[in-house]
Amino acid sequence: MSTNVIIYTRYSTDRQDEQSIETQVALGRDFASTRGWLVEEVFEDRAISGTKLKSRPGIQAVLHRIKRGGVNVLLCMSVDRISRDMEHSSAILKQLRHRGVELWTVQNAAPVNDMELGLRSIISHDMIEQTRYKTREGMKTAVRKGKAAGGIAYGYQAKLVYDDRGDRIPGLREVNEEQAEIVRWIFQQYVLGRSPKEMAIDLNIRVPKVPGPRGLRWRDTAIRGSKERGSGILNNETYVGRLVFNRRKFSKNPETEQREARMNAESEWVVSEVPELRIIDDELWAKVKQRQLEVEALFDHTKTNRLNRTHRPSYLLSGLIECAHCGGPYAIMAKDRYGCTNRQKKLPIDHLGDIVCPNSKTISRNELEGRVLDAIPARLLSPDNTASIQDEINKQLEAARTAGERDQEKLQARLQQVSRTQDIVAAQITERLLNGHSHVEAFNRQLDELQKQRDEIEASLARPQRKRSGPAKPIVINPAVYTLAIKALTAVARTGASQHDDVQRHFNFLRELVQKVVIAPSADGKSANLIIHGRLAGVLASMQAFQEHSAGLRERHKNDFARRVRAGDFANSAEKLAYLDRFRAILASEEAEWRRLQVSVVAGAGFEPAAFRL
Repeated sequence: MSTNVIIYTRYSTDRQDEQSIETQVALGRDFASTRGWLVEEVFEDRAISGTKLKSRPGIQAVLHRIKRGGVNVLLCMSVDRISRDMEHSSAILKQLRHRGVELWTVQNAAPVNDMELGLRSIISHDMIEQTRYKTREGMKTAVRKGKAAGGIAYGYQAKLVYDDRGDRIPGLREVNEEQAEIVRWIFQQYVLGRSPKEMAIDLNIRVPKVPGPRGLRWRDTAIRGSKERGSGILNNETYVGRLVFNRRKFSKNPETEQREARMNAESEWVVSEVPELRIIDDELWAKVKQRQLEVEALFDHTKTNRLNRTHRPSYLLSGLIECAHCGGPYAIMAKDRYGCTNRQKKLPIDHLGDIVCPNSKTISRNELEGRVLDAIPARLLSPDNTASIQDEINKQLEAARTAGERDQEKLQARLQQVSRTQDIVAAQITERLLNGHSHVEAFNRQLDELQKQRDEIEASLARPQRKRSGPAKPIVINPAVYTLAIKALTAVARTGASQHDDVQRHFNFLRELVQKVVIAPSADGKSANLIIHGRLAGVLASMQAFQEHSAGLRERHKNDFARRVRAGDFANSAEKLAYLDRFRAILASEEAEWRRLQVSVVAGAGFEPAAFRL
């Protein structure tokens, strides 16, 4: 019976030689041929790091092929071609063992066992970490010497300076005067009040063309960037003669295998003064920073601002109120009253013929919130819903109890696994020392990490567990207490955003019922007309529709009952009562359906009409 083999090859980056793939394939075929093995397929990953698994199409294709069966050996040049990640290497070997497939390497001319795979993965992982550390420290040193540690920012070009051996000195920059003029223009226009989007449009339609960063079209995000991360033209401190490096650190998310950035403490930043690279003077830079603060303050109050999604609105309807005349926002003015901000600032409105918004109507916050909250149907938050809430709470409690028992079993299994790994590593260290091999620091770090994991697991297992015989005692909600709690939460929510999670959740729930509230003066100008958009509008519209439908249904029933009485269709009073009972059942069924519609609309699953006038 022939031995069926598949070959896997990989090289890491686009800066490496693609010929290495062909070399690996050739060596693999020769190795298989000398043993009389049959090579069925060859899989490859070009320019992809071995620290990834999910995003490598070649290795994923290998695993899918092995699942189909008919494969005896997976052959590669060396273990690090399979993976440079300890966890991934172990997971791949487990899958191979499960399918009865051996992992062979041309380098060792033998099947790979658990210990070899583990040790080589540790060494490979340690090499990667050392390379990352050395690279980053080298970049820090370059910045301290006034050299750029990354790519060429817009406004600069590589400075051609050569050392004694005739090699170009990397990292040196000089000002590109043509691009520097564009940078100065962007800063000046921003101070004058133009937005990054307007400037991007202007630059893209210029003749002759003005290429953006990296030769691409201009985008507002390239101009705006992030003030916190120091990205974007308006935040690049190199323009004021200051190189800043190490603002952020990157780590790979084990679930997505994508790099994620986190800000470093300012004390870890590396800053170097490079006055020869200055393009913007300090006064213009300060004016730009001041306007950025003003723009942030302008958008802070609205939850719809994409630049500030995490800000908590101050009041229940903050950022949700709109002027019916100009479409601008309503905001708190003097004496806790909402008014049109465009009118207050006397801004000319384009679609109104460049005149100031004529809507002078203001409304107190208490009146506005009261009218909107009063519009929420009482049944929506009534105690009638406590039964379903009870069921959900009890389900979650039971699920938590069951999960706790499973967690204990998992901890025991994990403890045994860690203990076995400690024994393997310790045995390997002892063997290396007895054979006179050099000390490997990575082994000590792994033992320290394993001991740390073991201590944490043992501490978790030592914590006292509440043991219950049988299911947990069910929770019962008192409807009266529930009603009082809802009223209290609503009252507290009207005072504004809260740091208390329960109040904040109710606050957010009430806001989610409303997409926006449009305010216009009434016909007589004495009061304000409100038009609600969003889920609450859907609830109110469905309620109104049902009331109209219910009234029509009652009228039709009344007429049909009178007709049947006149026609003598009822033999006695019992038949008349039976007919009335059937109608009440039909009406109750339709009312229950309407209640479900209310909940559906609130949950976002139902139809949301454009608006509802209060």
